[in-house]
Amino acid sequence: MAVLGTRDVAAVVREKLAAGTLPCNAPTKMWVGNGSGRSCDACGQPITPTDIEYEPDFADPSVQVRFHQKCLDVWHQWRARGV
Repeated sequence: MAVLGTRDVAAVVREKLAAGTLPCNAPTKMWVGNGSGRSCDACGQPITPTDIEYEPDFADPSVQVRFHQKCLDVWHQWRARGV
């Protein structure tokens, strides 16, 4: 997993939350499984099959994002701050 450093991910997440490209509401549930190879919506790096992929589920089914564990943690922290 070639995830950006926590500070770099935090900067990207803050920018995406401010721009509205990452959701700022809490998910209704969370799907977890092996990485699908798709890009993480926080760091932009692939979530490989050796990684765990986290896919929050929202009331609005059109909102679909996925994260690495570290990126999910950063998103939760900044989302909770109301950025």
